[in-house]
Amino acid sequence: MDLSFDQLILIALALSAGAFVQSLIGFGLAIVSAPIVMMIDPMLVPTAVTLVTLYLSSVNTWQYRSQLSLRGLGWAFVGRIPGTLVAGVMLVYLSLSSMQIIMGVAVLFAVIASVFKFSVEPNNKNMFLAGFVAAIMGTTTSIGGPPMALVLQKMDVVKLRANLSGYFIFSCVISLIALAAAGYFTLWHVKVSLVSLPFVLLASAIAYKVAPFVRAEWVRYGLLALCSFAGVTTIIRGFA
Repeated sequence: MDLSFDQLILIALALSAGAFVQSLIGFGLAIVSAPIVMMIDPMLVPTAVTLVTLYLSSVNTWQYRSQLSLRGLGWAFVGRIPGTLVAGVMLVYLSLSSMQIIMGVAVLFAVIASVFKFSVEPNNKNMFLAGFVAAIMGTTTSIGGPPMALVLQKMDVVKLRANLSGYFIFSCVISLIALAAAGYFTLWHVKVSLVSLPFVLLASAIAYKVAPFVRAEWVRYGLLALCSFAGVTTIIRGFA
């Protein structure tokens, strides 16, 4: 599992690109970087990517801490736990390709509903459902951001970044515990993620400086574009 210097640089650059996007929009690190990292070494996905997402989410949460609402995220945290259990059952009884197709279609349906102004309020019920579905998607397809992003999309952009980052801290910790229990979390993953960390932090710092000049509608369009991309690629992986 030794990586060359060139491979480490490519991994760091891919994760940095994802970190820049996530720091601006609120999510997207895995969507942008995971396909590239997987081509270099599939063993790095999802563990190393999840570790970097945890680092980045911690930084973003601190940057926007004044806008964080843990009370508002509470029901998403609650939904995350049964969603993870359901995902485990689905992994036993459904094929991975079937789950990818189902989840991809669900995300695209939600994007279409958003484009046609169907409003999803971030109330307790919807936050629970978003956390529940995000847990299933994250566990089965490695892409868990879209459900939460779609429910929170109407938020003020700074609150959006803060609350998505806060949710991802909890989500990443749960995922890493599950990966460790399954034997997919090793010291090697930690070392690779730490090598990439300076690049990721630099990308996040640049995004933080740029963020005040990014208009709210640009963030929403970017969010919907990323969700669409996630849905399409998940469906393609299901048919592959």
